[in-house]
Amino acid sequence: MLLKELNRSRGALCSFILLVYFMCFFGQPEKQSSKTAYLIVSVLAVFAFFINQVAYHKNPRALERLTDKHRQITVFAFAALFGLIVVYANYELFFTLPMMQRIFTIILLFLSSGVVFINIFLFCVWLFAMFEIRSAASTLSARKWFFGCFAALAIFYLIVFYLCSYPGQICSDSLNQIKQVIYGNYSNHHPVYQTWLIGLFFRIGLYIFNDINDAIAVYSVFQVLAISASFAFLISTMIEAGCRKAFAVLWLIWFMLMPCHIIFSFTLWKDSLYGAVVLLFTLALFRIFKNIGKKQVFNFILLTLSGIGFNLLRSNGLPAYLLLFVIFLVCYFIDKRKEKKDPSRKTAPYKKTVILCLIVALLASLIMKFPILKAMNIPQADTVEMLSIPVQQITRIAREKDDFTEKEREIMSHVASLETMKERYNPRIYDYARDVIRYEGDQQYIKDHPIELFGVWLASVIRHPFIAAEAWVDQTSGYWNPGSYYWMKWWDGVCEEEGLHLIIHSDKANTLFHSYVRAFTDENSVLGLSYNVGWHVWIMLLFIAYSIYQKRKDVIFALPVICLIGTLLIATLMHDEFRFGYNIYTCLPLIIFCCMGYKENPAKAAAVSVPSDASATLSFSFKEFFRSLREPEVPGSNADPDIDPSENASE
Repeated sequence: MLLKELNRSRGALCSFILLVYFMCFFGQPEKQSSKTAYLIVSVLAVFAFFINQVAYHKNPRALERLTDKHRQITVFAFAALFGLIVVYANYELFFTLPMMQRIFTIILLFLSSGVVFINIFLFCVWLFAMFEIRSAASTLSARKWFFGCFAALAIFYLIVFYLCSYPGQICSDSLNQIKQVIYGNYSNHHPVYQTWLIGLFFRIGLYIFNDINDAIAVYSVFQVLAISASFAFLISTMIEAGCRKAFAVLWLIWFMLMPCHIIFSFTLWKDSLYGAVVLLFTLALFRIFKNIGKKQVFNFILLTLSGIGFNLLRSNGLPAYLLLFVIFLVCYFIDKRKEKKDPSRKTAPYKKTVILCLIVALLASLIMKFPILKAMNIPQADTVEMLSIPVQQITRIAREKDDFTEKEREIMSHVASLETMKERYNPRIYDYARDVIRYEGDQQYIKDHPIELFGVWLASVIRHPFIAAEAWVDQTSGYWNPGSYYWMKWWDGVCEEEGLHLIIHSDKANTLFHSYVRAFTDENSVLGLSYNVGWHVWIMLLFIAYSIYQKRKDVIFALPVICLIGTLLIATLMHDEFRFGYNIYTCLPLIIFCCMGYKENPAKAAAVSVPSDASATLSFSFKEFFRSLREPEVPGSNADPDIDPSENASE
């Protein structure tokens, strides 16, 4: 017993040393990387470490749950993932060191990152068990919550829009779509179906007001109402699923006060509306799988229609949808195979209907995106748009090594001038290399000779894997590294062409609003994390790990967002473009609700008698927390209080 305690103490000491190393590594003033997120994480890890140690000494069986093999694999797998992310994301901080020192630093950084995750995660497992964010059955009116939240969000967004940014935020992309509407020269570079939607409200507004600014404002009002309705539908769905009032109000405040939600509600680009569509698609899946709503027909229709929007309103939507569809299809056939082996195990009939809805949405999207647009002579997005990673990797290798064979050079010369691409190369922004190919090269050659060009890329990567990895990290790190910040701040104003101009109806309100927005920029690195995509991906992964750790399958509701992030990791124009990851922000409340609090199906909950003390609210105090450390565990009980024993594993 003494030897066991001594070994545990040594392990705790090693963990603490690694935590201190992590904090010191990112606390060095000479490091030229944004470290706020890492410093916050290190402080949280040290705090969690001490709480975990106190918990163990007060109740040695408190951490006994880690003896479960499934939970061990989950914790250490995510710890390793976290370690790899930290090492790759911060390679610039140690890649210039001598070889042995570099290897030593990589090992220490990897191990310390894993220890950071483990301590924070175990603390969160314990902490989450004290928060009951969902009751067994809801007595609240989902309809009242929908209309109340919709009114609150829509009125607030419209007030800000009218007083500070009329007729809406119009950037260069927005202006391009407006010009397509005016002159009729359509392209699917920006989703043409959204462009036509802009055109519909534009013409209605122009007919009524006979002014281009008011015409655009009509679409802005529609978008504000649509986004407000999607957020309200999210909150009302969570209420219908048993969400407690305090948790729902928290997310209502988050939607109302975060600058990104306010500004994106009246910014005329595809990403605002697309964030709402992805949310509706995820909500439809949630409502179907959790049997929410009086009529499932509505949920299936919503899934189909939002699935079509999922595919059509962003260029990376279709690849992400295909990946998601394959995952669902594989899961369905696995369930069917298990059903054959065990006749008592029945595959829920709605799973077959979900697959059918996904197929209908996919077929409709393919027809609408290709045959219909081809018949209307509307061109698709450039081929080079989706080749950001290989082009950036080849250009980076050309700049640093330039050891291509004569045959490889000849093949690449047909696409564009390699020397020009080397001159304009930016490791974090693909636009410069892309424009060389788009305006000075030959994209048709890429379409005609994909195998030859793939061979050149593959041979280059095999020769220089580390340079290729560096190019990939620089191009994508903003979507998984919280030390990266959005390089372009909020759009502020209107591109003044075609008679468009910004109208500010209240200088006082405008000054107040912009002062509030500026507080969330790099001037305040802590608040700046609110628009850091990588930081929110970390938060999402923490809750996904918790769901897997608790042996729940609610992680499936994070799959649409995960698939979209995956497409950004293989093709993105910017290393950190906030709008590309905006769907994470719209879906995050539902993901957290599912992974943290959703323990059983509402249909079952009605048949389960709920103890009187099960209606505890979200109240929590450190006094209660530390009191729980002193309470001895019931002898012979090794059950996890956060798992409902009646939960059907096949749900």
